[in-house]
Amino acid sequence: MNAVSQEGGVPRRGPRRGGRSENRLLFSSSTALIVGRLATAVFGWAGSVIIARTLTGDDWGRYSFVFALLGLMAVVTDLGVGRVVLSRLASGNPAEASEIAGSFISLRTLLGGIGYFVALGYAYFSGLSPLVMAAAALAGTTIVLATPANALFVLYQSKLRLTYVAVWDIIGQIVQFGVILAVAVVHPTVLAFIVPAIVREIIVFTARAVGLAQLFPPGARPSFRVPTGHWGEMLREALPISVGLALLTFASRVDMLMLQKIDTYEAVGLYAIGYKFSDLLALVVGALAVPFTTVLIKSWPDKPADFRERLFQALAVAAILGGLAVVIFWPSSRALITFLYGPQFAGAATAAALLVAGSALSGLTFVVISALIAAKKLRVFPWLASVGLLLNVGLNLLLIPRWSIDGAAVATVLTQLVMLLVMLLLIQMSLGIPGISPWGLLIRQSLIAGAVVTPATLLVLETDAPWILVAVVSAMVHLLVSALAEGRESTAIIGHARSYLGRRSAA
Repeated sequence: MNAVSQEGGVPRRGPRRGGRSENRLLFSSSTALIVGRLATAVFGWAGSVIIARTLTGDDWGRYSFVFALLGLMAVVTDLGVGRVVLSRLASGNPAEASEIAGSFISLRTLLGGIGYFVALGYAYFSGLSPLVMAAAALAGTTIVLATPANALFVLYQSKLRLTYVAVWDIIGQIVQFGVILAVAVVHPTVLAFIVPAIVREIIVFTARAVGLAQLFPPGARPSFRVPTGHWGEMLREALPISVGLALLTFASRVDMLMLQKIDTYEAVGLYAIGYKFSDLLALVVGALAVPFTTVLIKSWPDKPADFRERLFQALAVAAILGGLAVVIFWPSSRALITFLYGPQFAGAATAAALLVAGSALSGLTFVVISALIAAKKLRVFPWLASVGLLLNVGLNLLLIPRWSIDGAAVATVLTQLVMLLVMLLLIQMSLGIPGISPWGLLIRQSLIAGAVVTPATLLVLETDAPWILVAVVSAMVHLLVSALAEGRESTAIIGHARSYLGRRSAA
């Protein structure tokens, strides 16, 4: 055979896989990314448990603050250019796609360097301690590596060949976990615990770069003959996306910076525990949106019915996953955090539960934004995102002094709810496709999640019911009722899965 017969490797050059439909590519890519990000999240989670239990409360807060600051650098390093490049890579002209890919990688490499110095500048001019400054300087190298690696990810995304990426992401995370164990035994300090993250980024970047040789035929591989040739075009087209996503990213993480200024590093460390759980859900829904963005771009504007169907499927899965996370985590938040991180972190339970709910809302918003990006309907997006940022900052200023981390979490949930409603109204008014905003779907899923989580949480709080059993039963009830309520989307997703697994068995 000239092409690999299993999904785990990068496709080799040779005859194309005849009969492999877009549905199968979409399902396999979505499944691979979700499984991959779940696996990396589990190992990342385990690593954070070790670090949190090893460091003092203040040092854990410093460590968490540094990586929260670096996370905000996506404002600089992303700029939404990847979404623009996706449509250009599918132009059908190999020579043009090759130049655009090379130019895109060069631009993202430059942006990674800029993000690094912006992070250092913030740390310096904010008057942070020498230890935090040194940690930011060391940890910032992950930005320099991750930014071009994310550019390479977009190339795999354009081909819907994401299993290879997911496998190496898991490998990198396992190695990072092993290095964390070694550091915990040999030299458990804030700076030493940053080294494992750098090791992971080196592995991920190297694997993605090596895989390009098999992803593209020789004439279509990224070319660096004119590294700056398409920068202006990319940035101009990506400008509204860039500004909007930058503001939205800042709005989603500004609470960590405000806690550091208004409260203490210990509060930052407690709040970071909540983000460990909410980020898991964000990773999964983000993985779902990646391949769906590709097919939405391909179906706009010539196939509005397909566009709506794909959007409904993505939102249905995102809503079910978000509700599932809420009904599992809310009854078990305090017990689970105490079990994993120790009783000193039990005070993070309420904030963590609220952040998971906020992440469920932001996951839906992310899917809607992906659809707006695919349809190039984002001129008003920066203004809406700026409103979200101002709302979140205002709420944090009001609520953090009163309720500390719980106030920050309430501000996040309210902001995410407002942004979701606004984005749904925007897509309804701008696309002109009847019924494009699935209000019924979202209302049903909200009611289902609320009806399951309320008695489950009260049962754990008011009685001695085992939280693990309550969480498992809640999850089963939620999935069953959701599957019955969303019959059409459930049937379509199950059909794709059966088709994919059937062809895999035949192969």
